[in-house]
Amino acid sequence: MKYSVADQWMFWLPSYSTRCSHVHSTEAFAPKTRFAKERLWHVEITLNTSIAGPLVIGDGPFLGLGVMAPIQRSQGVHTFAIEGGLSTAPLPTEVARALRRAVMARVQEVLGKRAVLPTFFTGHKHDGSPAGPEDSPHLTFLFDPGLARLLIVAPHVVDGRDPTREEREQLKTLETALTAFRELRAGSAGCLMLRASAFDADADPLFAVSRIWESATPYHVTRHTKEVGAAEALSADLRAECRRRGLPEPRVTPRNLHGLPGIGLVGGARLTFEVAVAGPIVLGRSRHLGGGLFARRA
Repeated sequence: MKYSVADQWMFWLPSYSTRCSHVHSTEAFAPKTRFAKERLWHVEITLNTSIAGPLVIGDGPFLGLGVMAPIQRSQGVHTFAIEGGLSTAPLPTEVARALRRAVMARVQEVLGKRAVLPTFFTGHKHDGSPAGPEDSPHLTFLFDPGLARLLIVAPHVVDGRDPTREEREQLKTLETALTAFRELRAGSAGCLMLRASAFDADADPLFAVSRIWESATPYHVTRHTKEVGAAEALSADLRAECRRRGLPEPRVTPRNLHGLPGIGLVGGARLTFEVAVAGPIVLGRSRHLGGGLFARRA
């Protein structure tokens, strides 16, 4: 990893995670050294061009300090850690909708005020009607309450396929639009302070491989099966959604079921597959706007 080519790097030590939020406090490195704790910092830097490692900077390189690691990004996944401003009980769909509006506004600035935003960014056709993911693939906007972060996920990642040529061009526009994205006004969820964060699909709880997956955000039933109870209706709908996505049919354990006016049946669930499957698993009516997100169970 230290010998990769990248333009964005962050503090790294072999025994700790590369995510700054999970490393030890800098004060832990100060005792019995010549360094005052005020001189020790975890940092993230962005360069104008990509360079190859190893990258070791600052005072104390021969003592193991100042070692940097590249931030690995997966094409089609942008993650932002929420560093402040989040309310105590945010609604995932409210945060995701605010994220969608902010991304569209930034893309509009890139394309020009008179440009018509492509369905890839809006999720709607030019006549204003919702776009189907099969005939008009578009971005998925997510709030991950477990790790307090936002994700923008391209359709090819959700579908487990390669991006089309047109999608690759749209992703370049998205990359430009997200430059210096540091703040999100999310209504009652708060004014969120953001930091672009590292992403490792193999270790990420939303993208790694597992047999058991738990609801991270509420699942909104797409079609309520008639003449059955709420638990069976949600289970049947989830199994149908998995088949539509090309996933194996899981055993569903529903929980926290309730109805919402104008929305319908909502609840959580545990999905147990016969074989391990890779994420992301985002299902249901509100899957493009923060609902129906599942995380692997360790």
